[in-house]
Amino acid sequence: MIKTKYLWYINAFLTLVAIYIAYRIWFAPRRDAWNYIPDNAFLVVESSQIQSSLFNKKGLDSTQLADIPFFYDALQPLKQIAQSIDDSVVARKFLARKRITYSLHRETKKNLEYIIYIPTAAFGDANFLNKLTSPDPAKRKGYGRTYKGVRLEELYSINNQLLFNFLLYDDYLICTGSKVLLEEVVNRIKLGAPIESMPFKESRRGIAHIYFKSRNLQDVADILPSQLSPNLIEFFGNITPRNPDIVFEKPKIPNTVSAYIYSQGTNTIPFLGIFGQQMPQPFTCTDLIPENTAITFRVSFKNKTKLAQDFNNYFRGNEQALLAERDSLNRFLNINLTSLYTILKNEIVLCEMETSSDEPSKKILLIKTEDPAEALNMFDDLADNAGKLSSYFKPQPFSYLNNYVRNIQISQLPALLFGSIFRGFADCYYTQIGDYMILSSDDDAMREYLNSLNFGQTWAKSNIYTDFVKKLRPQAQVTAIISPQRIWNNLYYSLPQKWRSTTIKHEQRAKALRFVAVENFVINNTFGTKLLIEKIPQTQKEVLVNRFFLQDSLSINTAFVGKPFIIKNAHNTSEEILLQRADNQAVLLSNSAKEINKIPLSQPLTSAYLLPTDYFQNGTLHYLATTADKLLFFTRENATGLVANYADIDFSGSIRAVAASETKIYVADDGGNVFIINEETQKINKVRTPGHLTDIMWIQPVKFKNNTHLAILQKDGTLNVIYEDGPFLKGFPKVPLAARPSEMIIEEGQGKNSVITLISENGEIKKVDMNGNSLSRGNIQLERPDKATVFEVIFDQNHKDWLIARRTPTSLLIMNKVGGSIIEIGSTNFMKSQLRYFDLGNDLRFVSIFDGKNNTLFDLKGRMLGDKPLPATALPAVSYSEAYNKLFIYNANKTRFEVWSVKLK
Repeated sequence: MIKTKYLWYINAFLTLVAIYIAYRIWFAPRRDAWNYIPDNAFLVVESSQIQSSLFNKKGLDSTQLADIPFFYDALQPLKQIAQSIDDSVVARKFLARKRITYSLHRETKKNLEYIIYIPTAAFGDANFLNKLTSPDPAKRKGYGRTYKGVRLEELYSINNQLLFNFLLYDDYLICTGSKVLLEEVVNRIKLGAPIESMPFKESRRGIAHIYFKSRNLQDVADILPSQLSPNLIEFFGNITPRNPDIVFEKPKIPNTVSAYIYSQGTNTIPFLGIFGQQMPQPFTCTDLIPENTAITFRVSFKNKTKLAQDFNNYFRGNEQALLAERDSLNRFLNINLTSLYTILKNEIVLCEMETSSDEPSKKILLIKTEDPAEALNMFDDLADNAGKLSSYFKPQPFSYLNNYVRNIQISQLPALLFGSIFRGFADCYYTQIGDYMILSSDDDAMREYLNSLNFGQTWAKSNIYTDFVKKLRPQAQVTAIISPQRIWNNLYYSLPQKWRSTTIKHEQRAKALRFVAVENFVINNTFGTKLLIEKIPQTQKEVLVNRFFLQDSLSINTAFVGKPFIIKNAHNTSEEILLQRADNQAVLLSNSAKEINKIPLSQPLTSAYLLPTDYFQNGTLHYLATTADKLLFFTRENATGLVANYADIDFSGSIRAVAASETKIYVADDGGNVFIINEETQKINKVRTPGHLTDIMWIQPVKFKNNTHLAILQKDGTLNVIYEDGPFLKGFPKVPLAARPSEMIIEEGQGKNSVITLISENGEIKKVDMNGNSLSRGNIQLERPDKATVFEVIFDQNHKDWLIARRTPTSLLIMNKVGGSIIEIGSTNFMKSQLRYFDLGNDLRFVSIFDGKNNTLFDLKGRMLGDKPLPATALPAVSYSEAYNKLFIYNANKTRFEVWSVKLK
């Protein structure tokens, strides 16, 4: 029996243990990862959820955050830490459900690096730490050093490659790939007191957060590049609070993630403050927003009088430069621009289009008006007043697809009305559709926009877009909708060259996000910001499955020749197929292979592609085609089907080259004659050049100093640029290529001046600016394995994007624009196979190879589409149906025309 005094000692000991445990649980000062984060961090990511994806054998759950690029980036160093002990069970227990913190820093001018902070006070953590600090010498090497009294560990692979550095301090495992940053952590520890208080009071209610340690997103240039979109930068600069903390909530709907933006302290948000007393209105213009919109800004209001007053106050307080410019313009034109506020109804929408290359993005502004007739009168009066005082070249009004378009010679008109967010309209064109005034940043943007409406390529025609709009909160007065899929080129080409190589790895992951909406609410001067992210379902990503499905077919008595062409029926936006037969008849088929009508032609078509044109000026889109010595225009009339009309031109021999600009068509013949057809006047003129041109291979319109010129490339490699009335533009080299030319491509350079790219049959690529100067970085000599090697350019179906094909007797290689290898074809008739490149958007890019018997399709990763080639007698035509998530392949096979579909994941 235990004596009483011993029982007293035991009780006293147990009491002390209980007091110690209570102290540790309730009273001991808490350490947080925030206390160890160096002050040079760009941002801090914190989550107890995303690490679970490291051990998910079935792939990423659609409700998880790990497939969002930012979280995915943070997970990569954590994955390396988890794999450093060769025991996934122990690693999983160590990381499970822990609130792990990641801070992002610039290690050097060219490198960003994470530091990871993992709590280690849980039961069982010692097992992982012992294996980490005592690695298996046959697999890893460990070294240690002391810095300012703190032990730093370094873990290397058996090949002496540094895996990561780490230290153990105060129940935290702190790891990073940078020795310098780990020393910064020690410096931070030695300071003692926190540099700033923790910002996570709100964020820890959510499952994850991203906290930006900067004054605003505009400062984080490596995360949101300053050239990405001036409008987007301005939007975040005006609306996002200081030091924003983006807090992610638990996903409630699969493939949909919501978050809110929280910030300590109070902030004055001037642009959003305009809408403080406004009631938001429903989203009503989805039928006017084109599908290729990369960024959409929408502002909604009810009281336009109050809005006008608040806008004027906003300009006086926050837009001094724009206000001075507007006042000066009012005095100069003797008008009052703010009178345009009277035409407003309840909605303004800015659309920034996706780009296809390194080019400025085009913009469209939709303004809903109370009285459409009065709105049009006010814009016409404004255009008249601005035009009277301009002594420079005055753009002429034009009609396009039954829409009358005029130019207002007032730069940045939308910004003068609605603030800096609406910059980007250096040139301003307008038209009217229903009760909306449509403004565009240039005439090309207006034409492309009207084409999109004409083809039905709008949000209202897509279930994906309309469903997302339904998820937006009706309380939001200001909303930014970003499409990562469509903004990728805008993002990628805005980066400095040194950043692009590290960014390209995120392309597919970024495009796995369908939309990101930033919604802003103002209720009695209380601001709220909400994020809505929609991911593409794992089962619906645009990956081609290796199966073809025969949909329908049409048999005829006469064989098809040549390749099919896709055209659009402007009446109902359906796709149709144009084919030609061996008896020189053109046949129009529906997209299900049913014959609509046929047209007798005097000669077979020689067109490489159909060129859209508005030649007849009656609001219907027409297509330009060529025979050996004729120009003809195909017109789709609703009643009769397809109609062909010939241009009345007497050619010398046959047609050698044809091209078109916005309003003109250019044709060259065997005799070196160049003709210009004016689409607006339908007049045909012959260009009288000072010298005789021979063996013309290509002609293309080029832009120089806001005027259109004509580039002409001859068979011997001679390049000339002429004015449209004939004289030569000086400064161009006589023979810029060392071998016969293979292609001439016109691209847009700085200041909208053209850059001419020339490619020879020997693989020489040369770029020339409009002053005749060779651009040294654009000069490339592609590798030639032997003397039999030839090079050619293959364009997509719209003649916009292009690839290079290199042929040898034993190989066929598809390359990008700078000669990088994309696809190497292993088995075909290398020298004679026909190629065609398709770019259908939505990441659907592939090459068709016709070897005389079969069509074989390869994506741009070299994978064959389908489990076998398709028997055929010509190259196919291809279209994509987003509504049904299918590709349609129109395959001509002797006397049978077949429609195949390809299922998409």
